[in-house]
Amino acid sequence: MKTKNFLIPDGIEYYMPLEAEKFEQLKYKILGIYKKYKYKYVIPPIFDNLDNLLNLKSKDLDNETIIINNNETGSNIGIRADITPQISKIDYQSLKANDSSRFSYMGDIMRPSSKIFERKNPYQIGAEYFGKLDKKVDIEIIKLMINIISLSKEKKIIVELGDLSFINNLLSSLDISYQNKLQLIDLINLKSKTEIKEFFSKYNLASKKLIFLLELLDLSGDIKILKELKSVIKKFKMDNLSKLNDLSFISNAIHKFKNSSEVHIDLCELHGFEYQTSIIYSVYLPNLRHEIARGGRYDAYVLTDGTTRTATGFSLDLKDILNLSIGKKDNYV
Repeated sequence: MKTKNFLIPDGIEYYMPLEAEKFEQLKYKILGIYKKYKYKYVIPPIFDNLDNLLNLKSKDLDNETIIINNNETGSNIGIRADITPQISKIDYQSLKANDSSRFSYMGDIMRPSSKIFERKNPYQIGAEYFGKLDKKVDIEIIKLMINIISLSKEKKIIVELGDLSFINNLLSSLDISYQNKLQLIDLINLKSKTEIKEFFSKYNLASKKLIFLLELLDLSGDIKILKELKSVIKKFKMDNLSKLNDLSFISNAIHKFKNSSEVHIDLCELHGFEYQTSIIYSVYLPNLRHEIARGGRYDAYVLTDGTTRTATGFSLDLKDILNLSIGKKDNYV
């Protein structure tokens, strides 16, 4: 070695003996939670064929995937930015009839374009359910997720629930380009009412749809807000009341699950991956500056009969759980 300087790239971490041991202990506890909920554990590789990494039709995820040349074959392979596509491929390969399946996982991923205070090498853990979805499945996997997050020893867990169906249906009804839809999504995420009004005016979009969107933006909060949301859905004659009832059922079940779980509702929170479809959720802890977990429903792939294999799942960074559990404060907490 030419120098004793121990330089570590920004966004990358080492764990020394005591922390490394606690990290492995957490993994063992999580394996026990997976087993309790009957989610089969798999270990996909961090390097994989692009076909196994880019199969969810998500541009934001595809852009995060590192592509490198395989000198042995002359083709390209990738370093994963998310394990979910690999789990989807595992389900596709192991599918028998149209049975449901449950998979869980842990492993390193790479996020090269991570922003400040975000890791470039999270240790992703999560679970995925494939098959027919209903509100009981969503409750099951959210409870699994909360049990894992509880290992952080945090006393308060905030689960923010939403459903992309409402905004997706609105976006589909607007006569605008794909790029303009992305622009509008950014404005919705920013809750920028003035700019949203200017956007609707610029493209001569229906004022009734603008009013509906503005009312949705105003309605976020605890479970009590669901009553007001139902009134808005009825007033604008939107065909989404059953989805709102499902969201209400899920919210109440999670709220009763553990005393530490606090539930918020927001139908205009669109920070999920592009491949997600309807029910989504993010989880926040008071001592973490970003969400600790994210998940929701998505379309995994198309079956041979032309139907879609639906799924739901979540993921989080185990390094956040470790640092919170041992009281470590670093750039990412």
